[in-house]
Amino acid sequence: MGSDNIKGSRALVRNLKFCRLWPHRSSVSSTSTSAPRSRLVELIKSFTLHFFVTFAFTAMMWIEAISSEDFEHCTDVLFITLTMTSLVAKIFNNWHHAKIARELLEEWSDSPQFEVRSGPERDMWEREQLHFSRVALLYSFCSLGVVPCIFVSAAYNYPNELPFLVWVPFDWQKPAKFWCLYAYQLFAVPFTCLSNLTSDLLNCYLMLYISLCLKMLGMRLAVLAPTEHRDSERQLRVQLLELIGLHRRVKAQAEKIQIFISKSTLIQILLSSIILCLSIYRMQMLNVFQAPSIFLAMAEYLFAMTMQIYLPSIYGNDVTHNADRLPTALYSCSWPDMSKPMRRLILCFMIYLNRPLVLRAGGFFEVGLPLFTKTMNQAYSLLALLLNVNNK
Repeated sequence: MGSDNIKGSRALVRNLKFCRLWPHRSSVSSTSTSAPRSRLVELIKSFTLHFFVTFAFTAMMWIEAISSEDFEHCTDVLFITLTMTSLVAKIFNNWHHAKIARELLEEWSDSPQFEVRSGPERDMWEREQLHFSRVALLYSFCSLGVVPCIFVSAAYNYPNELPFLVWVPFDWQKPAKFWCLYAYQLFAVPFTCLSNLTSDLLNCYLMLYISLCLKMLGMRLAVLAPTEHRDSERQLRVQLLELIGLHRRVKAQAEKIQIFISKSTLIQILLSSIILCLSIYRMQMLNVFQAPSIFLAMAEYLFAMTMQIYLPSIYGNDVTHNADRLPTALYSCSWPDMSKPMRRLILCFMIYLNRPLVLRAGGFFEVGLPLFTKTMNQAYSLLALLLNVNNK
């Protein structure tokens, strides 16, 4: 193959390996007697890292939120705590299903069936991959941009303010203990943020690739046409059967992707409306002139949380949209000039293509743009209720 079809996923895989959320090669491909031991060692390393960084940090935030007797203090802690809780679910989902994502990426990279041809296909592929890279950079900048604002503000207000409020069994306002806890959070927060955004972007990339495969399939169906060559009928039939096989394989891969993204997306949907509600509530109580760095961090955080639900919605919607366009693409080919058996085969395939291809989160929600609007409406309703209760 002339170019890298999955170059948009290379950086994501490197980040997932760094965060111990990607299976080691030997744990996937090895068939020797040492394979179970290797998988166990890798699992212990990954669990140990996330136990002290992610799980312990999340647990301390939950204890702080539950034990708080002040409503404002509780909201300050809770929206970050819910974000961390969704990350914990994504971590376990990655450990359980990362093999699916790895096998898909390897097949897309190595299989001749998914080779992108030169011309319009290659231009479309590179354009969409470049667009995804820009979106990923924007999402990463907004997510990681929160970190310096929060930590600079906490260092400036030393020793009265921690970057993130957590429960600890000691007095953290003492200088030595403050800086120890500060250093722990300085490592834990960027690490968990990187784990979170990379897991989200991997889900989006898998959906993007399936949508591009469907779009590529539609382009190939639209140009089917007989030629004056003596074996034109046989060659045309072979081409159509290859495209039918490609479509069946893409549908099977879409089912695997649904398994990979289903649970993590469902939990993100259920928590996003609450997170957005609490974030807006916290932000409208801030004074931009008294705490500009905190206000900027909250603005970036709110934008990142909005993108966190918008990105899977738009890429999931593209999968359904490109699948729905396949019958039209097939109808656009030169089927009137084909033989009767070929027209019959095209008709049967067109009837089959009318079956919708929809990705679902947890078997309940269709991953698409309506999901984004519903989540935002729920966040607005919860915010209105919270403001009314607070006013009373």
